[in-house]
Amino acid sequence: MSVFMSIYVFLTSCGMQTDNKSMEQVGFFFDTVVTFTAYYKDFTSSDSSFFTRYSDAEKSCSEFLDECQKACARYDLLFSTTKEGGDIWNINHSGGAQVEVDVDTYRLMQKALYYAELSDGAFDPTIGTVTDLWNFHADTDKAVPDSSSLQEALSHVDYRKVILSEKNEKYYVQLSDKDSRIDLGGIAKGYIADKLKELYISKGAKSGIINLGGNVLLIGSKPSENGTTTFYTTGVQRPFGDSNDPIVKLSLEDCSVVTSGIYDRFFEKDGQIYHHILNAKNGMPVENNIFSATIVSESSADGDALSTISYMLGTEKGMELINSIPDTYVLYVTDKYEIVSSENFPGIK
Repeated sequence: MSVFMSIYVFLTSCGMQTDNKSMEQVGFFFDTVVTFTAYYKDFTSSDSSFFTRYSDAEKSCSEFLDECQKACARYDLLFSTTKEGGDIWNINHSGGAQVEVDVDTYRLMQKALYYAELSDGAFDPTIGTVTDLWNFHADTDKAVPDSSSLQEALSHVDYRKVILSEKNEKYYVQLSDKDSRIDLGGIAKGYIADKLKELYISKGAKSGIINLGGNVLLIGSKPSENGTTTFYTTGVQRPFGDSNDPIVKLSLEDCSVVTSGIYDRFFEKDGQIYHHILNAKNGMPVENNIFSATIVSESSADGDALSTISYMLGTEKGMELINSIPDTYVLYVTDKYEIVSSENFPGIK
């Protein structure tokens, strides 16, 4: 996934909230904390007494948030590289055989390959052999992979080795190189957020917040006490700062906000920082003068992939790419803590 806990939404309180008639539920999926917020108004019927309406809305809201958690558990299994029996695990351990997959896995792979092509391989979903060497999730002492191991891993990185096929409403993924490994960490949370938004809307929700460990998807506008709506306030974390210390606050509605940054998964060795945004050409962390890239867009899957690609390309080429995509904006934080953003970047306070 692109980043952990770098974007957050400022709310007045946590837990079940009767003051603004919203409910929040927290879980742990995708190796990070996830938070869902729904508003009672979206689950209230108008044909009963106030007490009954309120009680029913509270129950319906809670049941809906439980449904969101169950959906996350399903996606966590499908897209995980480490959960045995999931689609990605099955593909990576197939020995190059064709694997039947869930339609969501297939659509996510299509999206990942689209961005691999768009970025000329800078974004590559077959980088799994390289990410396995770095293992930024490990609790033990981190080490820089040796050159020979990196070269061997890189020989299996090529998104063109992924073969997708569809027949009789069944979906298949195959690796033409049996030693390649898929890792969808740069796009999966965004895809999941988009699917959860579909779930919100299918239940009639007109407002809500989906926060998958920093991938934030804002649904509609934030309801206020007097029945009107207002913007949500989100924050982009100050790199290497406190998690509640935003370098920029944004007032936004009905959009996705995703950041890729180097300061949430990294280690320092001999005075040098090694972070998790890896160059698919040499297997090393991308080197530039950027701490983070934040994308505001309609789709969270697009924002997830584009935030990583924008970081990799740097401010000049990244800005050129984002400016070519309608209704999509980028905001960079440089290593001097300067803000560089697209023209008309929305919501900066």
